[in-house]
Amino acid sequence: MSNETYAQQTSDSEMIFTAISSGAYDNFDQAQQAVVLFYVPDLTVSRAGISHALERLERHYTEQTND
Repeated sequence: MSNETYAQQTSDSEMIFTAISSGAYDNFDQAQQAVVLFYVPDLTVSRAGISHALERLERHYTEQTND
């Protein structure tokens, strides 16, 4: 296990958030499934970046629902 830098975590979070939020996912559950399918198995993506992206995606889809 390698040490993850803050810059890598931030970059990974932004990459995941942008890719998933601009995709054709109707809700957070679908978005979360996509993240788990595409990014969790990829060991080059930081775990903290994935976690942060999921938090951002949850807020994003919650805000869309409330609009």
